[in-house]
Amino acid sequence: MLNLHSQKSIHDGIFHACVLAVRDGFPHLTAQAIIDPPHQWFDAALARQVVIHLMVRVFTVPKRQVVELQDRSREAINRAIRTIDRRKETPKFETHYRVMAAAARASLTARMEDAA
Repeated sequence: MLNLHSQKSIHDGIFHACVLAVRDGFPHLTAQAIIDPPHQWFDAALARQVVIHLMVRVFTVPKRQVVELQDRSREAINRAIRTIDRRKETPKFETHYRVMAAAARASLTARMEDAA
């Protein structure tokens, strides 16, 4: 249940929506592989970077908050942002990213409506 009065609950809801949307965008990966990519699974690491990018760029979660609540370094967050910004320069990836962003927004909106 999403508590609209709790920053942590909202953050967790955004994270969950982003992971689910990215899992649909990378259907060969499990949610767990996206959250904690196995060593040398570069596609899973990229998927996790997409999750972080969505949180920061689409949902405007402050990077500082992502660092704290996702237990990632500032450099890891900044690297994810730079990597996905560069990947979005290609039209095919940009289109795919927009589909995942729309799915994440729709998922969070549905959860917020259920909570209201």
